Amino acid sequence: MSSLLKFGAKVLESSFLDEGKRNHKKDKSYKAHKKMEYYGDYQQYGGGQHIAGGHSYAGGQHYGGGHSYSGMPQQPMYQGPPPSQQPYQMYQQPSQHYGSYGSYYTNNVFKVNAWEAYQFRQPSDLEMVFAQEMQKNPENAIRNAIQAEDLMNVLNNTPSIRNFFRINWSREMCSIMIAMLDRSQDGFMQWNEFLELQQCLVAWFKVFCQYDFDRSGFIDASELTRVIRQLFGYQIQPHTLETILKRYSRVVPPNGRCIIAFDDFVAVSVRLRAYTDAFRKRDSLAHGGNETGNCTLGYDDFLRCVLCL
Repeated sequence: MSSLLKFGAKVLESSFLDEGKRNHKKDKSYKAHKKMEYYGDYQQYGGGQHIAGGHSYAGGQHYGGGHSYSGMPQQPMYQGPPPSQQPYQMYQQPSQHYGSYGSYYTNNVFKVNAWEAYQFRQPSDLEMVFAQEMQKNPENAIRNAIQAEDLMNVLNNTPSIRNFFRINWSREMCSIMIAMLDRSQDGFMQWNEFLELQQCLVAWFKVFCQYDFDRSGFIDASELTRVIRQLFGYQIQPHTLETILKRYSRVVPPNGRCIIAFDDFVAVSVRLRAYTDAFRKRDSLAHGGNETGNCTLGYDDFLRCVLCL
């Protein structure tokens, strides 16, 4: 742990005091077991819109015009609302205290077409995947929604989605992703929330790939701090970033490098957004609609915020 703390301090000093000094050289000994296939069908997503602050992922065709989901009926069973995203209305404006993360979602994430990234032929194909999973459980069908186990099944067992990310999603991760978007606080994920999550995951994966310079399936801890502050736009202090590094990075040889895997990157992204939204909402309510960067939480309220994620 002492080596991690020393490294975190070094990373933060480099990130905040001398942004011009970038070292993208990575040791080849550790990535020997991590081949290019980590990214799977992401190569088909290459050449899309560049996200400011990162580096373009070269190679591959534009996504779209791919393969349909095998066995899919022509007409969707789901009779709910048509595919349309939930606007990120609450915190779109930049904040002196919380940063400009809302603008990142508005200007980047919500412009992603997840169905194209997954190589479906049309938007309704992704809706059909949701509907088919929902219909397996009568309780889900009553609510027009799915739960964490269902989301896990969709991400792990839908071939085009599985081949895009090439990781195994856990139930715990799916639970916190549902909680991030559970605005009705019923523990279920409706279609609009599911669609927004897919946009987030595709956008986050593209960012992760842009900063994984050696295609190892990991990014350096120093890159994580740049993504959080410069690209996502969170107003976070160095000591908080050091805490994030300790929680989500792993130390590997040689020289005690700190690296971040994609699933940990998603966990950071989900929790930063959810916790910031929750705190910002309480700040505004406590101060007559104004934001101060401070608020007082009761014990029960604190537990509700933390335990849902």
